[in-house]
Amino acid sequence: MPVVPPAAIDMPQQRWADVLRAAALTPPPRVDETLLLDRFRAHSDFYRRRIGRARRLADVPPLEKAELANLPVAPGEDLRETRSSGTSGFQVAVVNDRREREFRRALLYRPQLFYDLPAIVHQVVFVDGNWCATPDMPPKRFVYGGREYRTWFIGAAADPGAAWRLLDALRPALIRGIASAILRFVELAPEPLDGIRPRYVGPGGEYLPPAWRARIGQAFEAPVLDRYGATETGALAWQCPHCGHYHANADQVLLETGAGGLIATPLFLRRQPLLRYRLGDRVQLGPPVADCPVRLPTLVIEAARRDDWILAGDGRRVSPLAFQFERVPGLRAWRLHQAASGALCLYYDAEDPPAVESRLREALRAIV
Repeated sequence: MPVVPPAAIDMPQQRWADVLRAAALTPPPRVDETLLLDRFRAHSDFYRRRIGRARRLADVPPLEKAELANLPVAPGEDLRETRSSGTSGFQVAVVNDRREREFRRALLYRPQLFYDLPAIVHQVVFVDGNWCATPDMPPKRFVYGGREYRTWFIGAAADPGAAWRLLDALRPALIRGIASAILRFVELAPEPLDGIRPRYVGPGGEYLPPAWRARIGQAFEAPVLDRYGATETGALAWQCPHCGHYHANADQVLLETGAGGLIATPLFLRRQPLLRYRLGDRVQLGPPVADCPVRLPTLVIEAARRDDWILAGDGRRVSPLAFQFERVPGLRAWRLHQAASGALCLYYDAEDPPAVESRLREALRAIV
């Protein structure tokens, strides 16, 4: 009988890894759409009005990005706002409590439950910004799925020499993070990377073109296993080490595909739940791979959002995720455009434009 699948977040936290692993090995249960809509009606007047008497998901209009600012947040402890970044469109903010943030990380780490990794995993993650850790710095530690992860971070616009020295000293088993940041490092690294020899490279955060995948895999001489997700919804799909296909996290996020692009309903959000949130990417869902132990549906990315690189004055390619404008207080939206001449034009919307403008100029100069 169809049900609302219980998201793993409702289980005790120490069981999350086991629950997510076991759930990946069985087909996701069918969803009772009536029960799911009742859950959203109970959240707020916003959803009661939006859903009305609808008993099917298809009868509820998709939630557009511009509507997120009006979406109410249920009371909770340790609520924090996360804002999206990138040069395309405008920023959006989502609010999660501590448990939701920790579960989003658990879901992000789900692919690694199926990786061949040691008990203690040294990993380096490419993130927003221009800062780079050094080998003597204490790592961030995280225990999950029977492994301890020790993590060091490299910014998308960090000095390639410092990044190479960190990787050479650590020889991490896993390299993850922003796809364009990893590629930028590969192209600017001062020394060959074949001696780093990670077991896996796991890009994410952006669409991974085939040429990027080939270049990264060739440089590190390691399998490249991509991840697909969004700030608003969390992890949506991951490339499997067994079959090479992407598996959708369909047991934790309800996915719909169609002419209007991908629509996602995360089943684990409680404070600011998203009902039929339109991401707009063109993807196709398919059945599980017959001889793969993972029984989640497969997903093919046909066209997804990506952030174009900015060219600095000396010709360096800079990921737009290096700017971190989303951390500027009072900034509501921004878009960065580079003309054919190389000139940069930053469009923005802010609560107090004069106060924000100086910080934006400073951030631009620091990166390019």
